[in-house]
Amino acid sequence: MKLTRWLGYATVFLLLAEAAEAHAQAPSFATIGDELAGDGAYLVDNVQLDFEDIVTSPRYLTSPDSLPGSANFYLGLVGVGVLFAGAFALDQTMKTRIGDMSHGAHDVMENFSYVTLISTLGFSYLYGLYDQDSALRQDLLTGGEAAGIGVLFNLATKASFGRLRPYQNGSHTAFFHGAGGFNTRSFTSNDMVIETAMATGLSEYFGNAWYVSVPLYSLALLEGFTRIGSGQQWFSDVVAGSLLGWGTAELLLWLHQRHSEEPTRWRIVPIAPPPAAARGGATALSSVGFGALYTW
Repeated sequence: MKLTRWLGYATVFLLLAEAAEAHAQAPSFATIGDELAGDGAYLVDNVQLDFEDIVTSPRYLTSPDSLPGSANFYLGLVGVGVLFAGAFALDQTMKTRIGDMSHGAHDVMENFSYVTLISTLGFSYLYGLYDQDSALRQDLLTGGEAAGIGVLFNLATKASFGRLRPYQNGSHTAFFHGAGGFNTRSFTSNDMVIETAMATGLSEYFGNAWYVSVPLYSLALLEGFTRIGSGQQWFSDVVAGSLLGWGTAELLLWLHQRHSEEPTRWRIVPIAPPPAAARGGATALSSVGFGALYTW
């Protein structure tokens, strides 16, 4: 296990080696405090606004700029359906090919996947603090939020579809067997929801450049192989979990961009207006909400 962790840390170090030269002088503690407070406000406000948007979404289904009003939305649904159908058809084949993975190989691959991905995200966030790159940190936070929301939705999906795991039943059509306890059903994979959502946040920050997206999603794919190889999930569970994590992250990134363009919406932590000297006497937009002032 220790060797796996060190391999993960070494990989992260190589990925972030060039970033260490970006600044000659580290930010002060006061600056870091301001950045952390800003991240907290970003997360609190966007979680609140996301909940509001999701609850009120039926009111805007016919709006021209809504997702259902776009042809790409329906093309995406067709693509998701095709991917899942293909994965479902390959369930038994994948189980036969990699379903007898040893415990040792499973542990090494799973630990390498999780340790490397989480370390990469963690060091990226720290670098975002060092570089005062709020956009990087916000995309990472959005990916983390997407992982949490995606898992909650996925737990409800597991209870609803009640699909038995491969080690419980040899048939991949064994659906609707009841909840059977907390997180005991197969469809879909929580691990894939988590890893794919978090990877999407960082990948989107870099514009999905291949040299970032390929390593990140490969780590998530590696976790998928361990789930199939250990008999915990079917191939279609892995694909569906990946699509759920990716789709949740993309939706939240889209919503958060819209939130940034609507500064007058009510927020728990209000948007502070710029100083009077910087405004030059102009009226500044500010949302209403609860606020707190602190001195670092």
